[in-house]
Amino acid sequence: MKLGIISPYPPIKGGIASETEAIYHILSTKYDIEIISYNKMYPTFLYPDDSQYDHSIKNIKKSNINFLLNSFNPFSWKKSTNEILETNCSHFIIRFWNPFFIPFYLYLIKKMRGYNNKIKIYCICDNILPHERIIFDKYLIQYFFRKFNGYIVMSNISLNLLMGMINNRKLIIKSFLPLKNKYQENILKDEALKVLNIKKPKLLLLMFGLVRDYKGLDVVLNSLKYLKEYDIKLLIAGKCYSNKNKYIKIVKDNNLNNMVIWHDNYIPESKVNLYFSATDVVILSHKNISQSGTIPLSYHFNKLILASNLDSFKEHIDDSKTGYLFNKNDVQSLSNTIKHIYKNHDFKLSESYIKNYKTRYSDQKILADYDSLFRL
Repeated sequence: MKLGIISPYPPIKGGIASETEAIYHILSTKYDIEIISYNKMYPTFLYPDDSQYDHSIKNIKKSNINFLLNSFNPFSWKKSTNEILETNCSHFIIRFWNPFFIPFYLYLIKKMRGYNNKIKIYCICDNILPHERIIFDKYLIQYFFRKFNGYIVMSNISLNLLMGMINNRKLIIKSFLPLKNKYQENILKDEALKVLNIKKPKLLLLMFGLVRDYKGLDVVLNSLKYLKEYDIKLLIAGKCYSNKNKYIKIVKDNNLNNMVIWHDNYIPESKVNLYFSATDVVILSHKNISQSGTIPLSYHFNKLILASNLDSFKEHIDDSKTGYLFNKNDVQSLSNTIKHIYKNHDFKLSESYIKNYKTRYSDQKILADYDSLFRL
């Protein structure tokens, strides 16, 4: 069986690309795979001062990794679709997370079906509905999801939302993202802190990845005002894609400058292990989300997770063992939980829990899930 995976792929930035690389390495142990990625994902105006590519990533040129797609230029779609069909894949996976890409994907699926109606097309559903909604998006997404032979979802929330659109449970496989085993292992904490030029606190909290409103940075910052008497720092590692001034105002109004460190830029893959090695607790303070790639990334580095009590997080955190849950959007609940961790948590014990717990995300489990998908 020859499989085509249509998705962002490194050196394109971001978790979607990185996770696709991890999935590729797992599936390539059994299947012949072609990667079909983007040469242009978004118009330049959406990245006005930033590149869409991680230039620290080297040596990704392989004959089966193709950077063909331009999602926003319809005049290029026919040529790229023909090149995809020339790969002679019998099965395709399309990775979906944002309705921005639906027009191109619908065109592609129509041409695939017209070329060979025996081609099987599956969808990895990172999101069912986007984090930031637009008018009528649900109807477009529902129409789109009815085009596939099977689906991978990563939480019960996504499963239930998708069921409301396709009404066929037999076509849905529940899996999760693989561990990020390609990243370097932990280095000594003191060494990582030195490289990052951070003075060692008793407790270092990490928020990792792009900063967007739904991720709840405002909740985390407001919680710190109740923790000033403790030796705690918050490290924000990621570029801000919302109104940064409102976060700066919270810091200034509450005199939190000595507690907050913000590296306001994209973190290249070559430096990811520095941030996770330096930290004690990874915070996921999201106000809504169906899954997060930061969970397997944190577990790869054996890091404790502190997350809002969303159902999608509860599925992947063993409370008080591999992490802690606080009441969503509740500043006092978060500050009390941080205080508890600061005073009482046994990090050596939780590390042993995490090492055992994360076996549920093993390569063998992920491969078995996709085997089930391809039998649909």
